[in-house]
Amino acid sequence: MTRINRPDTLLTELRDIKRRLHALETAQRTTTTSRQPAVAAENGTEEPPETDTAGPL
Repeated sequence: MTRINRPDTLLTELRDIKRRLHALETAQRTTTTSRQPAVAAENGTEEPPETDTAGPL
């Protein structure tokens, strides 16, 4: 039997994949959460774009 087909090896691989996925999801949530206030602050300090109210030419 090859090493990869051993149940204990498959379980170990599955646990490792789950651990990595959890770490990536946590990092993504942290990045998204920390970016939102910065984006809101950045948008709040910008002046709104000027619009032409003269109508069509």
